[in-house]
Amino acid sequence: MQRSDRHSYLWSPIGRIIPLVVVGLIWQAAGTFRLVDPSFLPSPVRVAYAIADLLTGREIRDNLLVTLSRAAIGLALGSMAGVWLGLMMARSEVFRAYAAPIVGGTYSLPKSALIPLFILWFGIGTVTTVCAVFLACLLPMVVNTFQGVRSTPRVLIWGAEAFGTPPKGMLWRVFLPHALPDIFAGLRVALGFSFVLAISSEMVASTNGIGKLIFMYGENGAYDYMFAAIACVVVVAFLADRLLLIATDKCLRWHESSARRELA
Repeated sequence: MQRSDRHSYLWSPIGRIIPLVVVGLIWQAAGTFRLVDPSFLPSPVRVAYAIADLLTGREIRDNLLVTLSRAAIGLALGSMAGVWLGLMMARSEVFRAYAAPIVGGTYSLPKSALIPLFILWFGIGTVTTVCAVFLACLLPMVVNTFQGVRSTPRVLIWGAEAFGTPPKGMLWRVFLPHALPDIFAGLRVALGFSFVLAISSEMVASTNGIGKLIFMYGENGAYDYMFAAIACVVVVAFLADRLLLIATDKCLRWHESSARRELA
């Protein structure tokens, strides 16, 4: 098999499934031969039965929809606010002087550490979860938008000016299109954060949602159902990431990065 053939095979659907199958077999063997306590680490077969049982009822579906709605609201609000702040920081020296210390000081802060504060302010429920997701999604969008606008080549700016683009039109015709790849990259990071913070917040600050369901299964010792709920979240998050990649490819069809993906 030639090198190019091996490369295409590794990135084919079958090649991507093989590592998951290997992990599943090792996991199953560990439980079968009692290398780990099956009561604390249920086998994939037990988890599969639990998934089938959950899918026949409404519990997993209703709680998952609650989590997805909270994550989507926080992601949408955080992304829009982050793009606006990033654009303002990139185009205004005065605004950047005030905003940069705040962004830099909170970027590395674990956002889950603020959940108790949000509980104190907003109580237990949807608002706390949305606020946690909002803050987690805001900062990656700010940083990526800022970097995308600030890295605009001067030759693009000079060319737009030579063709008579007014100063107010530079943002929409030059800076924002050039920053779109960075914005979509930040959106992909924010998408992952939205799931993490929504589930983490629901575990301690909600009476419903998939995070609360996972916590309750673990607290009651139903570890096979806990793993089943986690597996459902993993599948949904993976599908959301794939959809975002498809949307990115459609929106950036004109960009050179899309051409490199097609040639790969």
